[in-house]
Amino acid sequence: MNNQKVKYPCVILAGGKSSRMYYENKAFIKIKNHTLISRIIKKISNNNLPIAINANEHLDKFSKFGLEIIKDKFVGHLGPLSGIYSALIWANCLKYKWVFTFPCDVPFFPNDIFIKANNILDNKAKNFDLISFTSNKQKHHIMSLWNIKLIEDLQIKISNGLRKVDVFTSNLKVEYVHYNFNGNEIDPFYNINSENEIKKLDNYKINSINK
Repeated sequence: MNNQKVKYPCVILAGGKSSRMYYENKAFIKIKNHTLISRIIKKISNNNLPIAINANEHLDKFSKFGLEIIKDKFVGHLGPLSGIYSALIWANCLKYKWVFTFPCDVPFFPNDIFIKANNILDNKAKNFDLISFTSNKQKHHIMSLWNIKLIEDLQIKISNGLRKVDVFTSNLKVEYVHYNFNGNEIDPFYNINSENEIKKLDNYKINSINK
């Protein structure tokens, strides 16, 4: 994919406080000797897409990846919506019409999400605000491809106290890519929020998942 074909940049959201991980930033948690964020960076890099990191603390550690770091435009750790808004502002400054956001604690997402998102973008007959994903019908709105036109509306909603991503997306036109998994497989959008969720990974063959 050359620069002419790049349709959107990607932002890894790592600006949270990680309170359930004793305030250790989840991005640097290691699974099989690889940090969560390094796994995500590698998978995005394989698709030759521009990458930035949304972070508010531990900036020296994030800078070692050699990627642009975006701090939240809203102060006070207002949650992922603030990171998404900051990603939209950044992408708009680069003259992109879309931006793909990735939570730093979902390292096993399917490799084909980029192809499937591109296929939807190429369908001129569809009119939508974002492309998002489901696994066994559960929605994963933080990992989504957002239209830059949402900037103003999102800015107003956050300023008025909105914090939940699902509430914001409930009034948007969403195109979903659906995935399914069985009880013996890990959810491809498995979210690592606590030590207990790390321990649960022992039940799966992580070495075979999206290396």
